[in-house]
Amino acid sequence: MLELLHRKNKISINDYDYKQDINIRLLVSSLSVDELNVLEELLYSSIKTNLKDLSDNLDIDKNTLLLALEKFSKVNFLTIENENILIDKKARKYFEFEYSRFEDGFKADLLFFQVLLQKIPIHILPVWYSLPRTSNNIFKSIIEKYLSTPNILKRHIEDIKYENTIFENILNDLYNSKNYELDSIEIQKKYNFTREEYLEIILFLEFNFALTLKYKKTDDACIEVITPIQEYQEYLLHLKNTLPDTIPNTKDLIKKRDSDFGFVEDMTSILNMSKKTLPLDTVNENLKKELNLKDPKINVSKTYLDSVIFRLLNLKFIEQIDNNISITDNGNLWLEFDLENKALHLYNHQLYTFDQEDLPYKLFNEKAIREAEKSISNILKSSWVYFDDFIDSALAQLSDDKQMKLISLGKIYKYNIPTYTKEEKRFIKKVIFEKLFESAIVSIGSIKQKDCFKITDFGKTLFDI
Repeated sequence: MLELLHRKNKISINDYDYKQDINIRLLVSSLSVDELNVLEELLYSSIKTNLKDLSDNLDIDKNTLLLALEKFSKVNFLTIENENILIDKKARKYFEFEYSRFEDGFKADLLFFQVLLQKIPIHILPVWYSLPRTSNNIFKSIIEKYLSTPNILKRHIEDIKYENTIFENILNDLYNSKNYELDSIEIQKKYNFTREEYLEIILFLEFNFALTLKYKKTDDACIEVITPIQEYQEYLLHLKNTLPDTIPNTKDLIKKRDSDFGFVEDMTSILNMSKKTLPLDTVNENLKKELNLKDPKINVSKTYLDSVIFRLLNLKFIEQIDNNISITDNGNLWLEFDLENKALHLYNHQLYTFDQEDLPYKLFNEKAIREAEKSISNILKSSWVYFDDFIDSALAQLSDDKQMKLISLGKIYKYNIPTYTKEEKRFIKKVIFEKLFESAIVSIGSIKQKDCFKITDFGKTLFDI
């Protein structure tokens, strides 16, 4: 079936004896619980055994045992001569691999995929995965190219979706499912595949690290399911489980400014006042009166008024001589923009700096600031959230040790999830509650003295990537 699909993907299951794989998968997936018990006994027996010993060990009658053994003999797993059973060593390796999917505690992790790839002639792997033929460690090179970070794997899976609608439908179903796990047989039925067609598709998608197939045991059956690879599924579940809940009741919300563009509007008001040189105290008093009329519910603090003046001075939109301020040419140019372009200009302004307070200077570098800004992408579909809930889901790669990359812990791999010190949490909050608020990307406030925020409609247009 797959050979008929037009693909840029270089993986072709025709490059090896995939029919043997499919035949074994067809057989193993059709086995009853009792037949699986027979298979397990065969896998852990000597390559030479006999019917009586096998029947005694399993406590089943000889005729029932023979019916199961005949299934295995048809795929050259064993031969039966009189009462003796001879197991093929090479075939047993295939069956051991497939049976592992049924075992308690099975993990479809990268170690499992490393064994999967051992079925493929080694000279084919560099072609499949577009690797240099001089690669010293092919599996390591595959990991670096396709799995080294969650985003790299995500992009690879998205590329597979574009190959054809078959892959797209299955992968969309899986990655939009509740816990990234689906009943495999239901998917086969949904898209009206034959069993063989479906297993070919799964085999191809496994070789692309897009998903895997395994079994969940119940008392009287084994349920076939598909999931992402273990490491990626754990990462996705972390994102889902740490996503902050939207605040259900915001009746006690006290917003910093009612308008999403409130800070930009206040900068505009001061600039318009400053077209004539005025004492700073007069400007602050005028702005306070204006805000009391616009937002009668908010408390206009001196700290807030100072922050507006600080930003105008920082961007050289006004100049201060003694206690008097006046607009600059840069300020006049900025006034010509509409609200959205004013906010965008403010967000991207090269002169934008922070009052660093007592936070470490090393945190205030361009990369860390951008990472802190991007961390809000996780809540694009949310409304108001508490910052303290949000920070647990933030994925800001502030430094090298915060990189979301695949790390090896002995024989185990996992995607590194960053955690933050108190200072780093304060830094992320400062970026969100100052720069992103001032730039109209987030709206901020508090409920019963707990700080909260939400992404504005304008912010969603910038961060929906």
